[in-house]
Formats: sequence, structure tokens, C-alpha cells
Amino acid sequence: MSETPAVGGDFARLWREARFDGMECLNARFQRHSYAPHTHETYVVGVITAGTELYRCRGVERVAQAGQVVVLNPEVLHDGRPAADGYAYRMFYPSLALFEQAMADALGRSVVPHFSATELDDPELFQALRGLHHGLEGPYREPLRTDTEALRAFTALALRHGDLTARPREVGREPAAIRRARDYLDAHLDGAVELADLAEVAGLSRFHLLRVFRAAVGTTPHGYLTDRRVAQAKRLLAGPLPLADVALACGFCDQAHFNRVFKGRVGVSPGQYRRGSNPVQDPAAVAA
Repeated sequence: MSETPAVGGDFARLWREARFDGMECLNARFQRHSYAPHTHETYVVGVITAGTELYRCRGVERVAQAGQVVVLNPEVLHDGRPAADGYAYRMFYPSLALFEQAMADALGRSVVPHFSATELDDPELFQALRGLHHGLEGPYREPLRTDTEALRAFTALALRHGDLTARPREVGREPAAIRRARDYLDAHLDGAVELADLAEVAGLSRFHLLRVFRAAVGTTPHGYLTDRRVAQAKRLLAGPLPLADVALACGFCDQAHFNRVFKGRVGVSPGQYRRGSNPVQDPAAVAA
């Protein structure tokens, strides 16, 4: 991961994701920096998280503002510069091959999207892309969650805005496939799960599995796996295992990750759960 020190309010961090065909990711804030006209061999996909970016694209002066999704096709000449208030953005540079794979998964054919619009007002997609970018930059990299969020975000972008005529097949009842997927998840609470492996077990494409699983279970495979891990942790917390060992036995990266996820679902930390305490009823906590 390469980081440019903040100079005059500017900051940039760049890294590559080997998991996604070497996709570059950029988290940057610019008050002064201006890009020279340039192109990318890849798509350019990102979200403006603050301020306003001015740029020239296809011979037209354009404006991208906070809350918007920005997308460019490969080999499109463009520049970029901050407006008076500067701007911050999170960018992906996904390859043609990455989109082709996602479209083959979703549509059953190898096609690549072409985007006519460059600034998109799509709040749901904005949140999905920003969340994915934060997750890739963060310390906890769960393969099932990462692959799920990436596939869903890039597929949503292509299907909603990519000038495609083909549509995914309808979600139907797939009880045998869902049962196989759930059994596989239940058997792998203590280790990493790959979305590709889960889809193979279920006998569905990754994209179709995510859709039918949510329709049948009410959550994503990752959400189901996390709930099952927390339930298993509750059972283990009734015994003598140290908290760090419980975390590892339930597939969490470390104790800090365990604490965060467990408290997010249960409302108290694993240690508090083990002690049977409730911080809401703790006089010191109430006074605070």
C-alpha cells in the first residue's frame, strides 16, 4: 500500500487487490493537486465522498459532487482538479476481465458494460461502493464478505447503468441448493469460506446463489455465517475456553474482530456475555 503524505491538504493512498485481478484502489483527498489529461486501460469507478471535483471528459467540462458515483469507460481521456472546496473520493480501477467475469456470472454470457453517463445519482449504489472500498482498506478481510460485496456492487453498477439489454434470470425456489449451501456454511464456522466454493457446492453461479439465498433465508451467505458463528460463540462462552480461543474456534480473525462483531449482534462484549452482566443495568454505566 502506497501512501502520499498530506501536503497542502492533499492526501492519497493507493493499493492493488490481487483478489480482483490486480485492481487498483485509491483513497484520496485533494485541495491542490490537478491531474494532467490521461487515460486508463481499466474502468474508473468511484464515489465522491466530500467536496466537488471538476474534470474535462470527452471534450466537455464536467462536475462531480459529494454523494455521486463516477464511472468512466476504459481509454477515455480525462483530467481532474479540485473546486474551491476541494474534494475527497474513493476510486476503483477494475479491469475489463473483472467485469466480463461478473457479467458471465450474472447473465450467463461474456459481455462488458458500456457507460454513457459519467456522474450517477444512485444513493444505494453509492453506499455499496463506499462500503466495499472501506472494507478493502480495513484490517479484516473475510473472503466471503469481500467477494459478496464486490460482486453485488459491480454487478449492480453494470445492470443499472451499463447499457445492457440482457437481464438476470428470475429468482426461483432452489431448496436443495440452499440446503447444500447452509450445510456447507455450518460445517465451516471455524475457517475462511470462499464464495466460489460455496456456489460450486450449491450448484449455482455466484450471483444467482446470492439472490436465491437472500430470498430464501433473508440474509446473505456471509450474514448467515456470521450469525451462526455468534451462536456458536455463545455456546463456547459457557465453557472454560479463553476468549481468544473462542474467537479462533468461531472463525474470527482475532479477539478484536470477535469483540466488534459479537457486540454488534448481541449488544454486549463476549466478556460481558460470559459474566452475565448487562452494562445498561450497571450503575456506573447509567451514571456515565
